Amino acid sequence: MAIAMKVTVSPERISLGPGETADVELTVQNASQVVEHFSAHVVGLPSNDLFRCEPDVVKLRPKEVGTLRMQISVPERGGMIAGPYILGLVVKSPYSQEVSRCEELPLDVRPAPVLTMNVQPEVANGGKVGNYVINLANEGNMPMAVTLSGTDPENRVGFKFAPRELRLEPGMVAGSQVTVNSDQPLTGSEKHRSATLRANAGETVVEKPVSFVQRPKIRGGWMKFGALAAGVAVLGGATVGGALLLRDIKTQNAAATSPLPPQVQQQVPQPQQQNAPQPTQPAPPPNASSGAPQPSQPVPPPSQSGAPTAVAVIDNIDFSMGIDGQPVQSPRLIDNTHYLERGLTLSNAMERAPVVCKSATHQGLRIARPGTGLELAGAGVFLTSSLPTDIRECNVVPIRFQFNKPLSAFNVYFTGVQGAKYAAIATYQDGTRKTFEAVATKMGEEVPIGIKVEPGQPPIQMVEFGYSPSVQPTKDTLTIVKRVGFTRVP
Repeated sequence: MAIAMKVTVSPERISLGPGETADVELTVQNASQVVEHFSAHVVGLPSNDLFRCEPDVVKLRPKEVGTLRMQISVPERGGMIAGPYILGLVVKSPYSQEVSRCEELPLDVRPAPVLTMNVQPEVANGGKVGNYVINLANEGNMPMAVTLSGTDPENRVGFKFAPRELRLEPGMVAGSQVTVNSDQPLTGSEKHRSATLRANAGETVVEKPVSFVQRPKIRGGWMKFGALAAGVAVLGGATVGGALLLRDIKTQNAAATSPLPPQVQQQVPQPQQQNAPQPTQPAPPPNASSGAPQPSQPVPPPSQSGAPTAVAVIDNIDFSMGIDGQPVQSPRLIDNTHYLERGLTLSNAMERAPVVCKSATHQGLRIARPGTGLELAGAGVFLTSSLPTDIRECNVVPIRFQFNKPLSAFNVYFTGVQGAKYAAIATYQDGTRKTFEAVATKMGEEVPIGIKVEPGQPPIQMVEFGYSPSVQPTKDTLTIVKRVGFTRVP
């Protein structure tokens, strides 16, 4: 009934920021000829938990006026982007469906930008070049156009961002590769440089301090440098002396080949012709007696499919074994420094994480034994990405392997659903990147991807492994790493 009640709203408009609450009064007059009951609720909020009404029901006789007091809130995180909204305040009888009325209430949600930044690692090691990964998250209620930059107090460090500019919608996570470079010290001790990475989005600025540790070109200090210099001087002296000696030999040969009197020429014996070739000695096998470290595992034959195969490496980390040398018996979350003593730091490629996995910043060791009925059944013990609260969730995010020293070789062994496409993305010390792809064959069956640094190529600084960039992440492209192997540059 259109005339069963009269409703007025006070105030006529409200303005709220995230997490704020406004009080609204509804004055209701019973315009009917009978006793009525009235209740109220709000339409247009993301959740019914964001409003309360007291009392729940008001009972009014004909022509009587009553008041319903409401508290309306805006969620602190997510749900409502900054801007204007129209809420519907519905007053109705809980006993008679036709007794109902809706009043509009304009709501302005004020902007509240919140930008968070995480940098991994906080300390980069290298020669002339170092590498970082920036992970950005828009936890506010408005889109943000972010620009990245870097500074250092000595103005001796260059910064390269890929990408430098990003647009983040509310709730979105994205990342950027950062390459720093500076003149490498010739000799002496390591050079520690301080720098600041900055994310700027209008008036919102977030900064993170980082360190860049540079090793010298010539290790061993000035004594070794002096020895090298002395060696150069000796070599130079030997070169000059050799040149003088060569000149004397040429003079003697010229004198020996000058015309002689006939009687002397007849006395000079003629050398015999050596027509038979001299036998050559077979070359010794490589590293036969050099004392160089031998690889800890043989190199498998080349793959018939053309996919990268394993290469010879020195060190190996089997994720089915704990750092105490005992087999992993139960699933567990680990932090990114769990393998720090082995020279390995872990992190997740958050810019490739689905929106629902923006909090998947941790890694874990999961176990999926045969016959469990799970899709992962038979995978065994493996390393994966995960939420900090649940090791079973968001295993799809790729994992980054950062090393304390550059590498000349790297292996990753993975398993997965048959046909799922994976990739290992190597970041080299000069900032260049290269992708190596392979396809899972069968859950529980290990597939290797090997990366070897060719002569003249810069060493490997970091490797990212997960689903191939050419496919969309699904439940079939979970990150399931069985083990890794690597060889450090001496």
